[in-house]
Amino acid sequence: MLLRLATEFRTADGAMRDRIVRTLLAAAGGRGALAGARVAEPDQLLRRVKAVYDTGTARDRALALRVFGCLADVAKDSVHVRSLILSSLGASSALEVKAAIFAAGCVCHLSEDFSWIILEVFRRLICSQATEPQVIVAAIKAFSKLDCTLDVIHRVHEVGKQMVLGTLEDAFKSEMLYSLSRLVSRSIILFCDQVVQAMSVIPATVFPVMTVFGRLLPLIDDEDFSLDCKSDVLRILQKVFCGKASGIHHFNGSELSKLLLSAESSLQSSSLEMQGTALEILVEVFCILKQVRPDVNMTILTGSSFAYAECQGVTSDIPLTSEENEDKIITLIVNYIASLVNQVISSEKKKVASGNISMPSELDKRYIAPFRLMLKLVTCYPSAGTVALGKLSDLVKELSQINVSDYSEVAVTSVEPFQTNVTLEELSTSNGNVELLATSIEASRIETGIGKGKLDSSEFDHKNQKSITHDLTLCTLKFANACHDVLCKTSGARYNLHDSIKGLIDCIHQNDSQYWSTYEAFHLIMCASIARDTCKIRDGNQESGDSKEEPNFFLTPSVWIAQELCALRMTKVLIKKQKYWEAYRSSMYCCRKGLWFTASFVFRKLSEFNPGTFSCWLKSLLLFSAGELEMKLLLFPSATVKLVSELKTDNDLTEDLFCAETDTDSILSGSQELHGHRAKITGICGRTCLANDALESNASSDHEFFFQRWFISLRSSFLEILTDVLGILSANSSAFEGREDHLNVPGELIQGQILALATCSLRLSDLAKSYDLLAASHMDMDRHSSSSLARLAFMCSLLAFCTAYSVDFSRAYSDVQPCKLPKRFSHARVLQDLHGRVDGSDRQIVSQLQQFMPSSFDAQVCLQSSGRMNCSGDLEKDSYSLCHFAVASLLCARGNAKANGMKNGVDCLYSLHEGLQLLSSVLQKFMELPFVVPKYFFRVRPCLGAELYMFVSNPADKNGMSVEPGFQLSLTLCMQWKPVLKKTTIRPVKLYCILATSSAPCLDASGTRSKQFEPDKTTEMVELNSKLLQYIRSDLRKGRDEKGSQSGSEMVTAYARFEPADSGQGFSACLLDVASFPEGSYQIKWHACCVDENGSYFSLLPLNDGAVFSVRKS
Repeated sequence: MLLRLATEFRTADGAMRDRIVRTLLAAAGGRGALAGARVAEPDQLLRRVKAVYDTGTARDRALALRVFGCLADVAKDSVHVRSLILSSLGASSALEVKAAIFAAGCVCHLSEDFSWIILEVFRRLICSQATEPQVIVAAIKAFSKLDCTLDVIHRVHEVGKQMVLGTLEDAFKSEMLYSLSRLVSRSIILFCDQVVQAMSVIPATVFPVMTVFGRLLPLIDDEDFSLDCKSDVLRILQKVFCGKASGIHHFNGSELSKLLLSAESSLQSSSLEMQGTALEILVEVFCILKQVRPDVNMTILTGSSFAYAECQGVTSDIPLTSEENEDKIITLIVNYIASLVNQVISSEKKKVASGNISMPSELDKRYIAPFRLMLKLVTCYPSAGTVALGKLSDLVKELSQINVSDYSEVAVTSVEPFQTNVTLEELSTSNGNVELLATSIEASRIETGIGKGKLDSSEFDHKNQKSITHDLTLCTLKFANACHDVLCKTSGARYNLHDSIKGLIDCIHQNDSQYWSTYEAFHLIMCASIARDTCKIRDGNQESGDSKEEPNFFLTPSVWIAQELCALRMTKVLIKKQKYWEAYRSSMYCCRKGLWFTASFVFRKLSEFNPGTFSCWLKSLLLFSAGELEMKLLLFPSATVKLVSELKTDNDLTEDLFCAETDTDSILSGSQELHGHRAKITGICGRTCLANDALESNASSDHEFFFQRWFISLRSSFLEILTDVLGILSANSSAFEGREDHLNVPGELIQGQILALATCSLRLSDLAKSYDLLAASHMDMDRHSSSSLARLAFMCSLLAFCTAYSVDFSRAYSDVQPCKLPKRFSHARVLQDLHGRVDGSDRQIVSQLQQFMPSSFDAQVCLQSSGRMNCSGDLEKDSYSLCHFAVASLLCARGNAKANGMKNGVDCLYSLHEGLQLLSSVLQKFMELPFVVPKYFFRVRPCLGAELYMFVSNPADKNGMSVEPGFQLSLTLCMQWKPVLKKTTIRPVKLYCILATSSAPCLDASGTRSKQFEPDKTTEMVELNSKLLQYIRSDLRKGRDEKGSQSGSEMVTAYARFEPADSGQGFSACLLDVASFPEGSYQIKWHACCVDENGSYFSLLPLNDGAVFSVRKS
């Protein structure tokens, strides 16, 4: 029969040959080759087919090759057939090459030696840039046929894996993954490795996900697949669906509906791993439903038990609402947690008697994952927070019963009961195993390393034995804290968790009072207090309406005193129970919230405890917090009695602890004016400097305390400016009060005050830029810390604006000679700086700011040199509210002054006094807001930066760094940026450097490594950074490539670019124009930065001093 077909194939026309090939392919089925094909004269059969190959066209050769493939059982050992296949694999016709690939795959399925040859040919074919895409796809698909032996399968899988991880284009990676998955299904050993590889590649690549999605989805319901294989397939689907920003843009409603139904069916599986993966898919689907149209929702939910009736045009046969779905999903997740616990209990029953119970490490991660899922659901559906906290309260009740003697199964309606009749022994697990790592909310654990030691729980607490109930209860507390933080930062969220948090606290207090002495409980109690106060303040603001007289603050003085009392009561218990690590973490929280009385109390107690190597750190914290506390009590002296009384009271915790005070408004009698406290503020400034000195004693060459000392130095600088502004305000107030005795107010006095205010405004502007540079110089900073520093920069910019514009409408200001103003001072720059920091979408304040400039000014779109203040938190909202108040008030004062006019010196004094009174009001309200430190302040680590090495470009010059008078200095530069690439995800696309020197002689030799923080050097860094930013903006806007020098009256500068490299090194060159310098020695100062692919600007701290060069005759 085969001989007759071969004869007909040789003599027939093209159409008949097509029919013969289709017949053979149909008979062969999925294998491609006819199973058990045997003929009496195989050579005659092959010669008749070969005749068509030798004499026909490219199409005829392709048909002949496919016949050879179908007859692989006969042709596998034929040298001639193998030669024809190899020859056709290099043909110019894609049709012929694809046919040769088919024939090669069929032969390799039966021949091991030919498989080794074809594998290398396929590899070169796929990697060649000249190969057509359709040929590459065909070769990739043929990989799954190279499976004649396990050795071949292993080698093919290794080659394919290298191609996926190498230079294979993203468009072909899905095909290769699918082909390799089919190949390794024949090897149990390789199957798990392929799952891991697929899951590692899928999130990191961009390719048509529907290919993998559509082919893997049917396997979930394939009865021939084992449960473990189905679980692996579902995990890959979860990675495809959730691992990258695929979302609704890559999946249609029908496919999502199929995935949802598969996930629902997997929830009934006996495999807990499969249930967990199904829950991840389920939560992701519902997060997507939040973003799509109602009609798409209906398509996705068709046939699902989660279909709900809030979509448009839905009939009553769809029963559930979205709130009911949230309840259902949360219940499924909590039941899954219970099932995980039951699994551990069942597996460890036999070990209870011997006390050798251990928690599997892989389970630690599995029971943390559900909390992440609930937090993600709460982010999309804020109302789910209340549901989750209610379910978790029931879970805590169940957990509390596990370690009770003779415990029997307890049924809870909303939570799957734990199945145990024995007592569980303590399990040895660490706090790190239960950290709730969420996308938008980090766990509250603080990383702190001092010197060579690490400040962790083992330093203070000696009981490290934890049980599974302990870990899960802490996870519950952390989830509640994170849930509160998410809702606080979710725009438009109006859900208040006070009652739900109170219920969880009551539940813990009744069932597991031991958790009162943990940081997580402290944090949760503070969250309840904040939730209550926020609800109270919001309701009060809605009743009073928007006030143009005063800004509406959330963090009022009454809120501050209530939170101080609440925090103080809790930390007293922690100290009493010697929970020093928990107390330390609680004090970190207090510093981040501006609760300085509690923070200073804890730091003083910990200093008495004296944990050795951390004494300098605690001493610095104590000095700093004591200074901030004194500043707060200057404003609210009436709070001192209540706080000290609470400190001396020895009370126990009660159920109403988180509702510390309900009459806090009666405690504070209003804030006190700061004008009369200049001497005390000067003393506070001195103690703040002492906090810096305490860290200097433990400074190392790695700049471990660089951030902390810089931050404290900036606070000290602000207090110095504050005392100067208060002095001006006091002098003006005295002059105004004595106006009856001195009708002719000296013009010199008024002008002197105006000049002093201009100087203060300039210093505040520089301080704002210093905060910007501080944030930009630490690339590994978390978002919350970046926003905190951005707020401080914003407030300094606002105060600089108020200081400058509070007197510019006075006639006395027009009498001031411009030459007497500070050289770098400019109203336009002050205004432009604030304009760049406000929310661009707030048209009201943008319009008001533009009214301060008589003509339109250039609101440049500049680099993102600092993070813009995130206005989601209460403190940020209050800061922005103060900005609205200040700008509107100044605009009104300008209008009044213009309408009333000024005829004499008394009018000038009235006008000036009105402006300074407004400045005093803004400054007073600013000081009433809590001063907080960023979370990054407590992360002590070597800072990121760069070292710059400079060499004279002329290698023949043996005089070192020198140049003859009248010549430019030609430099070759080598920059090495230190742990930037290892410790951050920042990948710079441009690197810049500025070099500067002045004609002032250098007396000290330099070029050594900077060992310590120096405030003077940070001032230089701010100045150089400003010049470098200006150059980069011009460079990015105009595409210039300037490496030349720019000289001015004070400083000579030069700029250089470096090409980013993975090695962390870069080279460049520049010319420094020192031709006008007299003979002598001079030091080169430098500063560097990088710009990433998103246009964000980051500063590289200079880790070594600039070189010293000399100008001398040879």
